[in-house]
Amino acid sequence: MAAGREWIVITGAAGAIGSALVRHYLTRDRRVLALDRDVAVLADVAGDFVARAVDLTDDTAVTTILDGVLAAADRVALVINAVGLIWNEPILALRGGAIAVHAAASWRRVVEANLTAPFIAASLLAARMARTGGGAIVNFSSIVSDGNAGQSAYSAAKAGIEGLTRTMAAELGPFGIRVNAVALGFIDAPTTRAALPEAQAKMLQSRTPLGRLGRINEVIGAIEYLAENSFTTGAVLRVDGGLRL
Repeated sequence: MAAGREWIVITGAAGAIGSALVRHYLTRDRRVLALDRDVAVLADVAGDFVARAVDLTDDTAVTTILDGVLAAADRVALVINAVGLIWNEPILALRGGAIAVHAAASWRRVVEANLTAPFIAASLLAARMARTGGGAIVNFSSIVSDGNAGQSAYSAAKAGIEGLTRTMAAELGPFGIRVNAVALGFIDAPTTRAALPEAQAKMLQSRTPLGRLGRINEVIGAIEYLAENSFTTGAVLRVDGGLRL
């Protein structure tokens, strides 16, 4: 069988961090498959990459995309699961004198985006990695995995990601696959700015020992470490400036 190509697969590739990762790895002369619901934001990116729009919570759709892009001999060296959805919603809220309960629909949407989608991508691609010499998977967690008032769904999903990461590391190590996660603090990105009122962002910045929000290039640096260190697996690397909620 002829040797195939080596790929990096990035989910959530249309987000601020995901699209930065696409650009970063293209400068490293790597073949990239970018997956997201809407990849139009990547239209102006030049380089040897493939972008596909897909619902990452739909395992059948993801399988179809992977089978259509990746040849049997192709090796996936790295999967970066940047897919996710930041969500703020309290379990109970007083509205007009009545108590409103966290909507089950939004709970499902947040858990699907932050936990189910990474699981689908990681498991499907792990099967390919196991056949083609192993590789590395990096999932995205958050410092709110420890719990954060007003973010029950998001916190629970990120706690799930950390448990999933450690479980996958234990199960997939014998196949030569390493699985790690980055637990992000507050990163200076459009999604963070949209989710946080300016006053709250300034408060969190003041509580961060390093006195600022994180930078996207610092997230990329952490991912590169986890991707390249061949004796690191099952780790959750905090990239949070020392902030503890």
